[in-house]
Amino acid sequence: MAGHPPSGTVTFLLTDLEGSTRLWERDPEAMKAAIARHDELLEETIAAHRGVVFARMGDGMAAAFGTARDAVSGAAAIQRALAEESWRTESPLRARIGVHTDEGIVIEGSGYASQPVNRCSRLMAAAHGGQVVVSGATEALVRDQLPDGLGLVDLGEHRLRDLGRPTRVFQLGRAGCREDFPPLRSLDAFPGNLPAQVSSFVGRRAEVSRVAAALGESRVVTITGVGGVGKTRLALQVAADLLPRYREGAWLVELAPVRDPVGVVDAAAAVFHLTNRAGQSPEDSLIELLAQKQLLLVLDNCEHLLGSVARLVARIERACPRVVVLATSREGMAIDGEQLIAVPPLEAGEPGDDLQRLVHTDAVSLFVERARHVKADFALTDGNAAAVVEVCQRLDGVPLAIELAAARAIALSPTQLVRRLDRRFQVLAGGRRGAVERHATLRAAIDWSFELLGGAEQRLLARLAVFSGGCTLEAIEEICSGDPVDREAAMDLVTGLVARSLVVAEDSDVDTRYRLLETIRQYGEERLGWWGETETLRIRHASFYAALVARAAEHSYGPEAEAWARQVNPERDNIRAALNNAIDAGDAALAVQLAAGHPHRYTVAPIGELSPIPAARVLDLAGAAQEAGYPRVVMVAAWHALWSGDHDVADELCRQALNAERRLGTPPHGPRLESDVCALQAQGSLSAGAFADAVAGYTRAAELADADGFPGLAAMYLAYAVSSSLLGGGGIEQATATAEESVALARQSANSGAIVMGLNALALTLVDRDALRARALLQESIECSSTPGEEISAGFLTACLVAGRLRDWPLTLAVAARSMYLYRWSMAPLHAATCLAEAARVFAEDRPELAGVVQGGAYAAFRRASPADSTRRSDASAVDPDANFVLAALRETGDLVAAALGDQRRRELRATGAAMSTDEAISHALANIDPKLLTGPVISAPKQKLGQ
Repeated sequence: MAGHPPSGTVTFLLTDLEGSTRLWERDPEAMKAAIARHDELLEETIAAHRGVVFARMGDGMAAAFGTARDAVSGAAAIQRALAEESWRTESPLRARIGVHTDEGIVIEGSGYASQPVNRCSRLMAAAHGGQVVVSGATEALVRDQLPDGLGLVDLGEHRLRDLGRPTRVFQLGRAGCREDFPPLRSLDAFPGNLPAQVSSFVGRRAEVSRVAAALGESRVVTITGVGGVGKTRLALQVAADLLPRYREGAWLVELAPVRDPVGVVDAAAAVFHLTNRAGQSPEDSLIELLAQKQLLLVLDNCEHLLGSVARLVARIERACPRVVVLATSREGMAIDGEQLIAVPPLEAGEPGDDLQRLVHTDAVSLFVERARHVKADFALTDGNAAAVVEVCQRLDGVPLAIELAAARAIALSPTQLVRRLDRRFQVLAGGRRGAVERHATLRAAIDWSFELLGGAEQRLLARLAVFSGGCTLEAIEEICSGDPVDREAAMDLVTGLVARSLVVAEDSDVDTRYRLLETIRQYGEERLGWWGETETLRIRHASFYAALVARAAEHSYGPEAEAWARQVNPERDNIRAALNNAIDAGDAALAVQLAAGHPHRYTVAPIGELSPIPAARVLDLAGAAQEAGYPRVVMVAAWHALWSGDHDVADELCRQALNAERRLGTPPHGPRLESDVCALQAQGSLSAGAFADAVAGYTRAAELADADGFPGLAAMYLAYAVSSSLLGGGGIEQATATAEESVALARQSANSGAIVMGLNALALTLVDRDALRARALLQESIECSSTPGEEISAGFLTACLVAGRLRDWPLTLAVAARSMYLYRWSMAPLHAATCLAEAARVFAEDRPELAGVVQGGAYAAFRRASPADSTRRSDASAVDPDANFVLAALRETGDLVAAALGDQRRRELRATGAAMSTDEAISHALANIDPKLLTGPVISAPKQKLGQ
């Protein structure tokens, strides 16, 4: 692509060759040469008229022009060039061309926002080979400045196949000479009753293609999906796109108003103005009519009449061979030959995804488009983009909900909308004039689906609202059974709810998980409240997950840790919700059991991202101090205090935990608390730069864990002792011996997390003496850490130290990025500082501006990790400043940034990074790293592929 695509008011030009498929089939070699020449002519002509080719579509091109006059001149020149060329194909190449002016929003990496391009595409599709058609928007700009020799002929208003309002179309040609073409291929040229739509069709390109392809393979296709997901709009758009396939057009039968099953045939007959013949039933008359037709029959909203619709469609299949049926329904008809296409919500991304990508999703595009209908000057800005994205995410990307929210833009800002979405049924209850009754409000749309369910299905759907982040079938059976939901019938009931698009089934590495869209979950919560079941379900839920974490804690230090981690990791949202519910209910026993089993500390299980829990609230519950797990809950609070930078509070909580242990005995499922206390204090010393104290603390923690029969935990503590020793300039021989002991204990435990940490510790001692072996150990640790869903976050953290010492910058960035990605919302400042420091050193090679900011963020994180009490820095002054290879990497980064940009700019960039919070610094670094490094295989990659 030459030049930059224009933005603002842009005139689009789209071309397509008429009859090219036949020419390819007749003589592919001649066509290959002809297409090459065709492309050359178009590229030269477009460039000569100051246009930019931004896409190729089949045998056509899409170009953008800064002025309408250039685009019109370019279109005429293209047709002239094609007409003058001597083609060696069976017949000359004839292009149809559409020209349309609209707002052009350039999306980096993906061309233009789709809506104006799609509008131009529909305009072009209405033309014939050799014909140039121009929209009324373009004609208004060029009517007084047409190039000499050109004229425009008014072809009248036409409904294009985007189903929008009629648009006036003009034909471009030589002035004073009317070229005759057949009537435009607009909606008006085909039989049918497809209704005009008052709003544009946004996104859904993949779904349109899927449904169109399915209709080419099957004569019955049913589009399924949750209420409000856009099934009807998608079906209508596909029908409009495919009109040329059907000689007798496309016909819509709206079944939403039909309440009596016998009325299905009458509704279809009414569409064709069919009157009964004497002695013939309405259904027989309809079948006799359709048997002679080639058409597309769209049956919309079938879910409440499935039996009658299925019987009619099955008969059409048998008796009407050229009729194709496209249906929309919450569930399929279950007839032979039916193909189901499930429509997902619009892409809205996940919290934490890159904002620049999220603002270009279909969900955000829909919000902006609909907001402009009620507030013409609404625009997506730096100030409201994050709020618009959050609205779309919290509404699950459901188009109906997004449209209702956007309608509030006339009175509420996106930020105000976000604050009110916890009351979404009130906020989105305004309705839309002219909407189908059940879609007038969000509640009405869900009521419609809910009322079609049986009593047991209704009760189970409501009870599923107690879960957060999905659940397993086992959890549903245990928590949600009870009158009228029979435990043995739960699987069938869930299957039915999935078939009706009310429950989402998602495959995972462990098991199928089931979840509700947030809007339906809130609806279910309301229903539970009406039935008085809320508190009962919450306690059942908390009891189930308390038992789960207790079993997981029992196995978290041995060879079964991975298997249990696979079960617990997906349940983090449920565990947090269970703990909050237990606290709110004042159930100290449940709350302590949940908090004590939480993987809060140096666990050796693959735990992914750690998440803060309200341990302090548990400590305040009446009776909590008498529970067996209470000392561990105190330690959970101590670790969180340390990560928050409050070392004094952490020390006091450690003292309280040890006192509680002496009073109650050692809590189940772990070593004595003294080892945990030693590890916590060791990390506090490490944060203060008291490396000798850190080594002593980790070593003592390892001795205690090993004595209590937890070799995997002992191995992990020894691994941290090794890195602490090396950072403080300790002797290499002693560090190597400790690392070897760590690996031996880890392998004895058969625990993958412990093995990873031991391997990285040993590799760290070998980088200067045996780099090949160090790299081999590092590779083994990374392979062990990288199983999807079982990533070992701490393993990536220590791996980035080894990769940095080896100066393998691509691998350093890959593992540092993965560690930040997994920990990102709960990363201890010391760990964050380490990853940021290593990432900054990598960036310094080629991206000094970025490196300077990330370096500042790393220094700030180190300061936050360090205790305010300077007495903790007992041995800091005795440490060789060059021995700390992490700080050495930061200083090296600063030197490289200064060499590239100057010392003044280095200080400015560092100040920018230092002003960021730790979360902001991590987010800034991750936003500038190739997303594939965050979730793909962790391998050493070429340097140029690291950044975006």
